[in-house]
Amino acid sequence: MIRQAVLEYDHSKDALENLPARIGKREALVLRGESGYSKAVRVSPRLADLPSVRFTGECSDEEVERLNGYRPDVWIAVGGGKLIDTAKRIAASQSVPLIVVPTLVSNCAAFTPLSVIYTEEGSYIRYDTFPVVIERVIADERLLRDSPYDYFKAGVIDTVAKWYEARYISGTTSRDAGIQSGLSLAAQCGKLMDLSIREQDFRRYGTDIRYIVDHVLAIGGAVGGFGDAGTRVAVAHAVHNALSRFDSTHHWLHGDKVGFGLVVQERLVASEDTVILKNWLQSIGAPTSLAQLGIRFDQIDELVTLIREETKIQGFRDFDDSERLKEILINLQEMVYK
Repeated sequence: MIRQAVLEYDHSKDALENLPARIGKREALVLRGESGYSKAVRVSPRLADLPSVRFTGECSDEEVERLNGYRPDVWIAVGGGKLIDTAKRIAASQSVPLIVVPTLVSNCAAFTPLSVIYTEEGSYIRYDTFPVVIERVIADERLLRDSPYDYFKAGVIDTVAKWYEARYISGTTSRDAGIQSGLSLAAQCGKLMDLSIREQDFRRYGTDIRYIVDHVLAIGGAVGGFGDAGTRVAVAHAVHNALSRFDSTHHWLHGDKVGFGLVVQERLVASEDTVILKNWLQSIGAPTSLAQLGIRFDQIDELVTLIREETKIQGFRDFDDSERLKEILINLQEMVYK
């Protein structure tokens, strides 16, 4: 199935100035985070005139139930990935439109017809897909160029993962038009490794950074929209989901854990790209060992079990050799793979 979630995507220097016109005479309600919302108000003070409700921090069933008590004509999501996922889930259940204002360059939540659901403590449960239509994504350069760099870096890792995971599931070509389109977009995402993502480049927000931001926020999400299960998530995200069960990993960002999962995934298939991938992750300060993620040696068996469970839950190609997976994780416990 080909399923795209966004009608319009506006990435421009003053994109937020168009928000009042997009709302029109409808009753709007802003779902707001903390720091991101306040920065958005500084960029566009009129945003503060709209009624708002605070997001508690997790895209959980409990949070969705709480917010479903509000019934605006249009929701405005101003924040990061979990907030946007929550707004999508609510908008879909209420059959009302949604306008998204991302305040972080951290993932493709603003462009995907799905929400990742966590417990209130931050452990992954599942992801829900639905025919939600986002009216408009408003990517304001003034807001994004001053957003936290660590989130941008993690967002690039998560976007690069689109290529490796799509390739793991479907190979490099397909006779299915949707999957082939997804693979072509995923290949673009993989090539972001060739561009500089240093913080000084991000702050200058030149042509290359705009190109990268568009891939993190939009193109990466379109990969799964075209290819669906044929290009969406594979072992790297299964590893992320399993790692999220350990409290020691909660301070690491989503993309950081996915990057570690990519190293595991590519080792499993004996990919020649593993060393290139590992070196790239190290060069940008992403974790490449379980010790960095706070996972002890005596927790590896539990991690193996959780990863296997995640591959079955998500329904993609499983691997039968738990000992091979354990061997890889042991070698990634305290050092980069030997």
